[in-house]
Amino acid sequence: MDFISILATIILFTTVATLAVALAAYAAFKLRERRKPGKKGAGGDAPGEIEPMFLDRYVPDSDAEVAEAQ
Repeated sequence: MDFISILATIILFTTVATLAVALAAYAAFKLRERRKPGKKGAGGDAPGEIEPMFLDRYVPDSDAEVAEAQ
């Protein structure tokens, strides 16, 4: 085998592997979309208030607390 055919084989297998990973990622995305809660389960205590389910909200320190720490 010469260098060109080895390089072409590597490129072919890399392309096929990339397509396989893309299909797996798309399938995982569709499964996650199917698991999302509907409007009924997303409501908090107050109507109209939406609480994050998967992440904690980041609340930065106030400027007064930062100035006191320095």
